[in-house]
Amino acid sequence: MNSYIITDRYVQFVFETETGEKKEAKKCVGIDTGINALASTSNGKQFGNDIKSHIERIKRCKHGSNGQKKARRALKQKIDEVAKETIKEADLVVVEKLKNLGKNSKAKRLLAKNIRRSIGTWNWKYWLMRLEQQAEWNRVSFRSVSPYYTSQTCPCCGHVDRKNRSGEIFQCQSCGHTDNADINAARNILERFFSGHYGAAYKPKMRQI
Repeated sequence: MNSYIITDRYVQFVFETETGEKKEAKKCVGIDTGINALASTSNGKQFGNDIKSHIERIKRCKHGSNGQKKARRALKQKIDEVAKETIKEADLVVVEKLKNLGKNSKAKRLLAKNIRRSIGTWNWKYWLMRLEQQAEWNRVSFRSVSPYYTSQTCPCCGHVDRKNRSGEIFQCQSCGHTDNADINAARNILERFFSGHYGAAYKPKMRQI
């Protein structure tokens, strides 16, 4: 144990643990963060499909009430579960750099206006933190890329158009490629990493799952 903090509300212990070397990056997954499914992956899976109901439950509660605190704890637990489940079977995961969530235009589009206030910046930061922690504990490499146009780009022909996405449906206005919009974004996230400077070193030995 490196240190500990004692307050009138909690006791916090800080320590380091050895997790070992990272796994060889053969199974790589891009992850898109959303509101209808907390995690959509480049291999066509979605986790946390009920995350919106947890958020709306918080919204229905009186601010600061015991009911709202209980609902927030339930959301936190759900985030923990989804982070753990999403990391399974992956050697490398890639997410978007969602910084300044209160101001970032894409983050605002991810959240419906009537529930944006309820989910809060903290929950999204907590989700990414827990995802990264799960990756660390499981020796999975954790990387991030720019979020710009990942939801508007066609992975087949490269055409970028805001009209490509309509709700949960992605349909390219150029080549006609269709897919779930969030899964399509996850595939663009992974491809953006591999097309970058650092991702090029992984591509010869990887396979998408």
